[in-house]
This record gives sequence, C-alpha cells and structure tokens, in this order.
Amino acid sequence: MALLVSFGAFSAQSVNYKLLTVASYLNFYLLNLNACEDFHPTVRKSALSAENAIYPWLEALNRKVVVYKLNDKDKSAIANTVVDRRKELNEQIAENEFTLEHCEAIIHIVKSGLDSSLLKILK
Repeated sequence: MALLVSFGAFSAQSVNYKLLTVASYLNFYLLNLNACEDFHPTVRKSALSAENAIYPWLEALNRKVVVYKLNDKDKSAIANTVVDRRKELNEQIAENEFTLEHCEAIIHIVKSGLDSSLLKILK
C-alpha cells in the first residue's frame, strides 16, 4: 500500500514539474514577443502574429491546472514563472542584449512551431 501511495505522489510531482516546465517555456516566448513589440517596432506586426500562436497553449495549460487539481503552492510556482522570466528579460534589456536579431529569432521559432514533445502534456 505504501508503494502505491508513494507512486501516486511521484506521479503528481512529475505532472506538476512538467506543467511548471511548460509554463516557463511558454512564458519565455510570450514575454519576449511582448518586449519585441515594445522595443523593436519594425517587427511588431510579426510579433503580434506569433503571440497568437501561444495563447491556445496557455489556455490548455490553465485547463490542465484545473484537471490535475494542483495545490496553491504548485499554482503559485506556475504563476511565478512569469515573474522569473520577466526578471531575466529585464536584465537582458538593461544590458542592451535585447536585439532586433533576437526578436527575429524568437518570432521565427514560434511561427515555425513550438516544441511538440514538451507541449504534449497539454494535449
């Protein structure tokens, strides 16, 4: 019986970790695209278009959070991926490393298709 309980806990932790990883991944692209729209107006239209490809995945993530009945701590960790990613992006911007080329690469990656193996947990 203890083995089954432990396995269940491991499985839940595994799912939570995967959802946290996916949240961080999606927020990286979303925040970068938002910043591209603000800092590099020449790619604003392309960045907005690419951004629309991310929203269905974020909606799927939110549905999974409900389905897996994550506790408040895990929900908070997922929500905090935005804060963590924003901090990293702000540092990149402050160091003048947020270039037009960076934005073009981000847009290309999103429009070409995000990592399907990473996103499969959301299906």
